[in-house]
Amino acid sequence: MKGSHLRSAIVLLFALAIVAYGISIFTRPLTVDEFVHQIDKLDGQTVAVTGYLGECQVSHCMLYRNKVESDDFNRAVAEVRAELEDGADISSSPFPDHPSVSISSGSKSTIFELGVQSYKDGYVVITGEATNRCRSKDVQCKDGEGDIKFSSVHSAWTLFGGYRR
Repeated sequence: MKGSHLRSAIVLLFALAIVAYGISIFTRPLTVDEFVHQIDKLDGQTVAVTGYLGECQVSHCMLYRNKVESDDFNRAVAEVRAELEDGADISSSPFPDHPSVSISSGSKSTIFELGVQSYKDGYVVITGEATNRCRSKDVQCKDGEGDIKFSSVHSAWTLFGGYRR
């Protein structure tokens, strides 16, 4: 009898922890496309988004649909930097228009800096608070702001057993 009460208590605590965390471990993470398309509806909610995590800056990373799109963007940035060094006018330099999600460190900058770097150049699931602030045409965002305020990162391969978009 004691064992069944203990088991019930553990299950209840686990369920409460999931609800308190704001996202179910059984919920499929959003793709980059789904997140971008629904960003206004998701504003202020805790979300999980999966994609390819490319280059990261100190408190800011970009999540792309796949490695090819991440590489396209990085190549364009490198070309613009080279043109700037040569003194060229870069006002008409095109950047790839791939959907992407900007991830900021939020209040967890130390965890972000230590944790995210080990996952860059791979497929991940990022969890955090969605914000549409930087998607507004009337707002000028600063460095370090993004579409998701970082809470945690996990490898998409281990978390979902090879789950990939």
